[in-house]
Amino acid sequence: MKQTLALLAAVTALATFPALAEEAKTDAPATSATAPAAPAPSAKDYTIVRVGGDEIKNSEVLDIWKGLFPTGAAPDFNTFDENIRQNVLRGIVSERLIYAEAVKAGTDKNEDVKKRLAEMQKQVVIQSFMEGKAKDLVTDDQLRAAYAEKVNATKGQEEIKARHILVANEDEARKLRAELKKGADFEKLAREKSADKGSGSNGGELGWFTKDKMVPEFADAAFKLKKGDISEPVKSPFGWHIIQVEDRRPVQPASFEDMKDSLRSELAGKAVQGYVEGLLKKADIKYYSADGAEKPFTASLSPAAGSAPKADAKKEEKKL
Repeated sequence: MKQTLALLAAVTALATFPALAEEAKTDAPATSATAPAAPAPSAKDYTIVRVGGDEIKNSEVLDIWKGLFPTGAAPDFNTFDENIRQNVLRGIVSERLIYAEAVKAGTDKNEDVKKRLAEMQKQVVIQSFMEGKAKDLVTDDQLRAAYAEKVNATKGQEEIKARHILVANEDEARKLRAELKKGADFEKLAREKSADKGSGSNGGELGWFTKDKMVPEFADAAFKLKKGDISEPVKSPFGWHIIQVEDRRPVQPASFEDMKDSLRSELAGKAVQGYVEGLLKKADIKYYSADGAEKPFTASLSPAAGSAPKADAKKEEKKL
């Protein structure tokens, strides 16, 4: 919440905030990229800035700093250049000053503002409650059972490690295949010719994958190849591929600890849906049309029967 308010403060005063993460990447010491998250403030907190009679604690600054790195661990605030540190402090101080001016002007008494604050409060309360509920609904036994199920599902499956070169048409693919037959370097051609820039920049490397992770046309051709083989041109919805299989092996399931977080998220989603559906079924809900006639109401959060079918999600997720 603090971070959101900081970002919503005066555009000029807080212009450094949105760009701060990028600035940190370039101006931080070399060790900052892999530095651990900023340590929690010691038991002896201190006032880092005083604005009139208002004190800003170091712990508050660290909370806001960590909020600027939502997708990863925040580097230690104390390792950064003094200019960056003061940019953060200026933003926080500016927020305080603007808030004081807004209250002085009576903005906090505005009915629209009150409604928006009430809605924000409701959403925060709901989110906090559901986060706790999700933890309560998923037990360690359930996680281990789900892990065992996934491991059993991989038994007997094989995965391959492969590279590919993607081009727009068959003629171009056949030319590349001919060059490879003459001894051209696959990785070099992938970097120079592949339309898949993501893998192309890495020599066409796709890493390890099971057959279900790729579109059928690609997967069928790739899994027929032996280690070291290079395919003939293969057409898929993405274009034309030349595939090189580097290795094959039985599927290697990740450890329970490595899968624990993703399993918890998966089970929590299902458990929370069941919990909410239970609340809906217990509630006395009446659903009316514009003319006041009562209409059927379903408590299920799943797509209603007879609704338009969704595209095959599994196929939609298969990418190169």
